[in-house]
Amino acid sequence: MENRDAARFVFGIASLLESQGANPYRVRAYRRAALGLLNLPTPAVEYVNGDGELALPWLGPRLRRKLGELVLLGRMQFQDELLAQLPGPFRELLAVPGVGPKTAERLIRELGIHGVLELAIAAREQRLQTLRGIGPRRERQFGQGAEALVAQAA
Repeated sequence: MENRDAARFVFGIASLLESQGANPYRVRAYRRAALGLLNLPTPAVEYVNGDGELALPWLGPRLRRKLGELVLLGRMQFQDELLAQLPGPFRELLAVPGVGPKTAERLIRELGIHGVLELAIAAREQRLQTLRGIGPRRERQFGQGAEALVAQAA
């Protein structure tokens, strides 16, 4: 996994933690780890030690293990555990490309969208643009992503 992809993944976990009301210091630790991954001069996999930990001095022991798992396997069990704690509609919306935790929360709270099919319909009806920060391009992106997921499920 490239450093940029790993950093994006870790930023996503930080956002999930933040949306769940996690300790702000923990959220900040994940964001700092993501920034650190972005600034590494070489691929992060080169920093993994024999124990499968990402041996970087600014990381705590648990974060070292989790990031080592991410860099080596391309996934993190911790993310699966976080997602399992989320309500179904929230998890479903996160599957749409470009929809992060904050956007999913706003879609549910402000527009009453509780699924991918509802998101696709709302995008077709151009209702997403009523949300601040979502313009025609983003609405089209969400709509296409949602419709692709609906087509896969059918």
